[in-house]
Amino acid sequence: MRKGFDRLIGGVVILVLFAFGMVSTVSAETFRMAVPRGSEDNFAFQIGAIRLAIANAPGEHQLEVLSVERLTQTRGLTMLRSGEINVIFAGYNPAFSEEFLQVDFPITRGLQGYRLFVIRADTQASLMRVKSLEDLKGFCIGSGQGWLDTAILKDAGLCVTEAPQNNLISMLENDRFDMMHLAVHEALKRDRVQQLKRAGLRVEKTLLLRYQYDFFTYVGKNDKIRHSLLEQGFQNAFFSGAFNEYFRSDPSIAAAMDYIRQSDRRVIDLDNPGIGPKNDQTAEQYWLTE
Repeated sequence: MRKGFDRLIGGVVILVLFAFGMVSTVSAETFRMAVPRGSEDNFAFQIGAIRLAIANAPGEHQLEVLSVERLTQTRGLTMLRSGEINVIFAGYNPAFSEEFLQVDFPITRGLQGYRLFVIRADTQASLMRVKSLEDLKGFCIGSGQGWLDTAILKDAGLCVTEAPQNNLISMLENDRFDMMHLAVHEALKRDRVQQLKRAGLRVEKTLLLRYQYDFFTYVGKNDKIRHSLLEQGFQNAFFSGAFNEYFRSDPSIAAAMDYIRQSDRRVIDLDNPGIGPKNDQTAEQYWLTE
């Protein structure tokens, strides 16, 4: 009789522990992602954001970051398909959201869609007269080959010259187009400013281009466990304040936010027809409203 009673009490205790989350049923998962070797510092914010989400997800998990020589986005996607890695971050692309499971959290809260122009010094005077999208159509913009940004600019009716990312600065130097564009936090980085200065280029002084765009995290189509963990992790980090603390503590992000707030630049807004309704509705609370 006593043994039966003890077993009954033990069962009740276990049920209570499960109810209050004191017994974890979440298996430990290893997340593996890859970045181009030598560019770890360039992607430190994105890597840190994913690490923060994993730390705030239920259970105990770890992130492994592989440094891969000459890694391209195409190769990274191939590695994801083959299972060599199981998570990747990339600029939003409708094709990616169809093929993979997208974690609906914009990693830079949409800051990636706040763009400054990079120009030759002799272009500034003409751009001072730009007041609207129609005015901007009189200039040709260099944009990365395969960037979704490039499609956004073209859909807005702007003149766009598409080229490999690594060629844009030299092409701008050589007068192949009037300007190129960079996210605010990218354009203000010290090493980028020095790179532009050496090329005889500068950040344009009066305009800010803005559209809804960001990096998202993707996992395999059938990897529902890691997808759920990342979504819960980002959500927990956001509503606890941990993500915003991390966001504001990044020097380039903080500098960009201050720059946007204090700037009296003329803002030209573009639509992003490629961003799906799920992003607009589900993740709306995560996007910046500056």
